[in-house]
Amino acid sequence: MFRPTTLNRTIVSIRATRLSPINQIRTYADKSKDMTDKAAETFKEAGQALKSDGSIGSNFNADGAVGSKFQEVGGPFSADGAIGKQFTDTGAIGGTGQKVAEQVEEAGKEGEKKV
Repeated sequence: MFRPTTLNRTIVSIRATRLSPINQIRTYADKSKDMTDKAAETFKEAGQALKSDGSIGSNFNADGAVGSKFQEVGGPFSADGAIGKQFTDTGAIGGTGQKVAEQVEEAGKEGEKKV
């Protein structure tokens, strides 16, 4: 015969307070949305940093930290020289970096739209 004891009441109350699977799924979905938002924002920031006017890309401009050293050397390393012009935002190396930066930034924007 079942007798209501303190232990039985505790077990019944624990079972009654458990979350249903639907609540657990919603909680997971909310956390997933937050993580996706953060990832999308990170992609956008990375894309912006790599652009020629961003925090990383601007260092390779003629007046940036790296680009200015090449300007001092001059000759083929100057911004209009055979090597230096490849690092501008329209050159082979710099242009590729610019395209990648735009693609990464676009991926971040697309990630925000999907959530």
